[in-house]
Amino acid sequence: MSKTTTSRTPAEIRAAILNPELYAGPREPGEPLDPSKRAFGGEFRCWDARADLEALLCPLAQRDGISRALQHVLRTAWEEPDAENTLRAERALRDAANAAGREDPLANRLHQAAQALPYHAAAFGSSDAAAWCSARSLDLAWTLLSSGHDIGGGWLALRAALLWASDAQEDLTDVKYKPRPNFDRLSAFDMKALGLARAFAAIAKAEEMVRDEDAILRGGAGAAAGGTPPPDYLPGLEDDLPSLGALIDAGRPKAPAARPASAGRVVLRSLQHLPKPAIHAKERRDSPRAEFEPIEGRALPLLPAPDPHRFVQEGAAKAPWLRPVFETIAQDLVGAPYAWTRPTALVSRPGTGKTAAIRAIAQGLGLPVRIYSAAGSADGSFGGTSRQWSNGRGSVPLQTALLEGVATFLVGIDEVEKASPDRRNGSLTDTLLPFLERESAQALFDPYVEAPVDLSAVSYLVTANSMDGVPGPLRDRLRILEVPAPGPEHLPVVAANLVAEIRAERGLDATWLPDLAGDELALLGRHWKGGSLRPLRRIVETLLAGRDRLAPRH
Repeated sequence: MSKTTTSRTPAEIRAAILNPELYAGPREPGEPLDPSKRAFGGEFRCWDARADLEALLCPLAQRDGISRALQHVLRTAWEEPDAENTLRAERALRDAANAAGREDPLANRLHQAAQALPYHAAAFGSSDAAAWCSARSLDLAWTLLSSGHDIGGGWLALRAALLWASDAQEDLTDVKYKPRPNFDRLSAFDMKALGLARAFAAIAKAEEMVRDEDAILRGGAGAAAGGTPPPDYLPGLEDDLPSLGALIDAGRPKAPAARPASAGRVVLRSLQHLPKPAIHAKERRDSPRAEFEPIEGRALPLLPAPDPHRFVQEGAAKAPWLRPVFETIAQDLVGAPYAWTRPTALVSRPGTGKTAAIRAIAQGLGLPVRIYSAAGSADGSFGGTSRQWSNGRGSVPLQTALLEGVATFLVGIDEVEKASPDRRNGSLTDTLLPFLERESAQALFDPYVEAPVDLSAVSYLVTANSMDGVPGPLRDRLRILEVPAPGPEHLPVVAANLVAEIRAERGLDATWLPDLAGDELALLGRHWKGGSLRPLRRIVETLLAGRDRLAPRH
């Protein structure tokens, strides 16, 4: 490892976590990576093991000196990509490299390709290959962490080892392969780093106790009996260990006490190309220039990102069954300059509270939320409509920026799979595509104001009962999360949430509409066994109506 990539201070470790490219290669590689980068969690070409396999083996099969038998094995591996064919190609490459001998320049190329193939086989479901990948990353992690000179690289290798070890516990050879990046799965371990730190601190303390006890038996109380003391970068066993967010903040440059106005985001730079509105139009705000003048050239605030650990804890306290969702969303908050999450689809069967999850995520992020129903949508009006027609309007995100007065907010697209596939008047699923790409969202042309707008700080969450009806281009732009359904063990929390929701709808407080008592919860438990929240809400409303009927009248 070169000196430029070593890291041991919090700032250097943070830099390695946020940008592991020096260790693991590009986040979206265009070519197969060197096997050494795989051990740190390096990605496949186009995030697809099949495309990576073909790009790796096809040029190799065309080199001089490759036998016909080896060419056939390699061709089979990329034309029929599965774990068995990939491992067969790996063995054939190793045999050919050994037969060629160390002096043959082709031998090194064959050996490097063979080292890369277990990662492809693991992606295709081979538990043996995943175990090999895990062992290789673990060996690298131990080397870097025990030296104390490259903790950032050691952590990247360790979390890769944990990921492969997790895959090694499952037999996925009969499961259809689905391309996906590694970075979202790897960064999930960053949220568990504090737990690992506590565990290792306890182990270090226990080892110290064993050494002290051994020293006493040898007559040298308090002196180490032998071996080397624990590295000084391992913390002691303390109850007040900082949160993961605090550890990351420790390496972040201190912000100035007062943020200058330029720290915001100019969503709409100029409307000077549009004709000035008439006096009456300006008063009624019924021209695009008059309507959007309040945000023209103005730097709208970028709302700060919450602490990732606190975001997960507070969200899980209100909806414990959604903890995996909150943990995944929290990955986007680590080191983020403002509150934002990447475009994500929340998928589950009907009635499990996906729309409520959007609101809960927005609340945790501290962002305003706009819910847009995609069910039955048969046009592209989400992206704004031209004034060439009888009327026009700005895009939904631009309208929200005007309404909320901020550049950061969350747009929820509800039931996206129910949008009409008819494209005669435009298509919602087509219209969404540029909004979900941060690069294109920096300069989206809005047909109503006839000018580019910067909506790159907007977050998007979509819900769907199934992704089967969602077009491929839209699926490719979404991180897909399966939303767990609440179980019977979550009934007290779910019931309290529903009562609070009904209380807000009726404009009452807890004095007039208290939470359910123990006997009422027991009654609910006999009729609801988990799953959809809609029948549970009906039962709760019936129970509350019974309260009203039985309440004493004075």
